[in-house]
Amino acid sequence: MSASASTARACWSCKGPVGDAPFCPTCNAIQPPNPKQDHFDFLGLPRGYEVDVAALESAGREWQQKLHPDRFAAKSATERRFSLEQATRLNDAMQALKDPLRRAEYLLSQSGVSRGEGTGSGAQDPMFLMEVMELREALSEVDMDADDAMDRLDSLRDQVEQHADAEVEALRSAFADMASPDVEAASVHADRLRYHQRFLEEVDRMEEQLF
Repeated sequence: MSASASTARACWSCKGPVGDAPFCPTCNAIQPPNPKQDHFDFLGLPRGYEVDVAALESAGREWQQKLHPDRFAAKSATERRFSLEQATRLNDAMQALKDPLRRAEYLLSQSGVSRGEGTGSGAQDPMFLMEVMELREALSEVDMDADDAMDRLDSLRDQVEQHADAEVEALRSAFADMASPDVEAASVHADRLRYHQRFLEEVDRMEEQLF
């Protein structure tokens, strides 16, 4: 799927052309979000799995200042509503593009693949399932009352973070050619990365119990 093309939209206030712009270039009225515009175009970033995080955060801060509902407190109800909708859209875009898994899921969704609907689910690979079961078993065997509990959790975290990093690298390769991404491979590695992230979240919860 290619990047969203500029759409012919008219300003709700002055009826002038606005395209994808959040503000009318003629009267500067805030516009409703364009559902046909993708997150990359909205934030002015190149479309792809590789994202410049510094540029993403900079764009996010800039748009947050322009779209924050507080700036429209004295405006009309229509402008206040559009400001809230645009701010919500901005938050959704930032969350989708900052996280490696969500970014992969977003790109897959643009190729028509919903979450968990890959043609070659990583969860179905016997070797991967065995690896996950062994890690789960090791996690279940951590004695939370033992002096070495934190060390054992940290060791498991290191192992799974290495696995997660490998899946992110594989996703970079799968999306290297955005004109023809390897959707099947991307779906497999997104599935696996999802498992690793859930494991790390569980380690986080267990470590919190030790403090």
